[in-house]
Amino acid sequence: MSEHDHHPVPLDDHVPGHRTGRLRPVLALASLLPLAAAVGALAVTPEPGPTTVERSVTSAEAGGVQLWCPGPLDPPQEALGAGTDEDLAVIPPSPAVDVRTVALEPASSLLFGRVSGSETRLEEDGSVRAPSITALGADGQALTVPTVSRDLGAAVQTVTGAEDTLQVQTTGSEGGRPVLDTVQTTVTTEGDYRSLAMSRCLPTATDAAFLGVSTQRGASSQLVLSNPGDRPATAAVQVWTADGPATMAGRSQVVVAPRTEQRILLESIAPGHDHVGVRAEVIGAPLVMHMQTTERDGLTPGGAEILAPTSAPAREQIVPGVRVEQAAPTLVLANTQGEDATATVTVMGTGGPLPDAGQEVAVPAGAVVPVTLNGVPEGDHAVRVDSSQPLLAVVRSETSGADLPGDTIGAPVDFALAAPAPELGSHSVVALPAGGQAGHLALTATEDTEVTVAPISEDGAAAEPIVMQISAETMATVPTQDLQVDGEPAAGVTVVPERPGVLHASWVQQHDDGAGGTLLATLPVTVLQNTDVEVSVRLSE
Repeated sequence: MSEHDHHPVPLDDHVPGHRTGRLRPVLALASLLPLAAAVGALAVTPEPGPTTVERSVTSAEAGGVQLWCPGPLDPPQEALGAGTDEDLAVIPPSPAVDVRTVALEPASSLLFGRVSGSETRLEEDGSVRAPSITALGADGQALTVPTVSRDLGAAVQTVTGAEDTLQVQTTGSEGGRPVLDTVQTTVTTEGDYRSLAMSRCLPTATDAAFLGVSTQRGASSQLVLSNPGDRPATAAVQVWTADGPATMAGRSQVVVAPRTEQRILLESIAPGHDHVGVRAEVIGAPLVMHMQTTERDGLTPGGAEILAPTSAPAREQIVPGVRVEQAAPTLVLANTQGEDATATVTVMGTGGPLPDAGQEVAVPAGAVVPVTLNGVPEGDHAVRVDSSQPLLAVVRSETSGADLPGDTIGAPVDFALAAPAPELGSHSVVALPAGGQAGHLALTATEDTEVTVAPISEDGAAAEPIVMQISAETMATVPTQDLQVDGEPAAGVTVVPERPGVLHASWVQQHDDGAGGTLLATLPVTVLQNTDVEVSVRLSE
């Protein structure tokens, strides 16, 4: 309509030639005729039916992966403070870390236990499709470290001697999520913090549990909470001891501002305990969480570890990779539930369960209980825990070095905290420590099964897969010397079980300290999420 349609000009009674007295009623009647016609039309038009609203449906694939590495050992400043006697000054741990990432395309033949190159899945320039790997320093700048690959869809990146906290970003060739593993190692061969610490680089999370660290005199255990995001987060922290839940005294809520880090000294909350457990539940932005623990017995080095979160409490748990050399290992159980529990412990060796090492253990509600596993011979073992209530579990192993000079210093010790390994499904990949001198893959199964292990080299090539038969409730190992590609140590391996849900595995690493002693660390082989699942997204009003 025009403006005049909305605002008609009225007829003027005084305009010459107009007879308004009769015209107005006629116009009024005429104006009602269109309205009557419209009403009639509405009366005979049928009511419209319901309208179907089209909603768009699309799918979203999982994108790339961001992982954060814990960085080098960082003891509290008061522990590093030197006295007036230079002979008694504390020697800090090595500031350098090595980080290795092994990433595979979801369609790589190595994830199916075969070595078969691809000639059809090529980029436009003729190069083979493989995941991209980028390592970034704490300042967010990418490091100039090459990523190498062959025609197997596997990419490998090795960072050595970095004195930084690294972030690793990986993306599949088509923008999806690759199958990957990233492992950090840091080695200190002498001094007060003599140790081998091996840990996994992880994404952010909202829940994490740790177990087995000490708050005794000479020990220091720090829960490290890092917020890489732009939103604040609040972590609810609880510590458990042999006496039950610790009194947090106002320290149960920890606020972590964006792009900052908070460290909680456990010895300031619950001092004087050989083994404690910790849980952190996060509200707000997810956090990167790890545990750092160091030990000394007077002037004698006692080892150190950097720990990723352990698996959630469960009624059935299997811990492979328990290396026994001199001292008996210690199983640590934590009952975070409200009811008392009873646990049955079974120790398995290469010949099956050890009858003299099995036992039943009472685990009170809210308590941490250490169990010495006597009667376990030297060698490699797995520990199984079956309990009436979900429990946390780790196994502590120790190795001793040569006696140090002097009357006040004993033989140095290093320790490893072996965590439960989840049952493996279709496949998994393990990045092996960079510069590792010796190690082995520890395998155990709840039922007879076959497993295929494929070694991967630093340049993405692979050796002929190893096929093994694993008997139920026994331990089997694959040493480093059997995991070589063209005469060089493997950078990673894929583990492909024949039967899903029965195989458990860990990687055990050893390092010569150069003085007749051995350093020790272990990592469970984790279950990898399905990397090629599409998520349906429905758009609605």
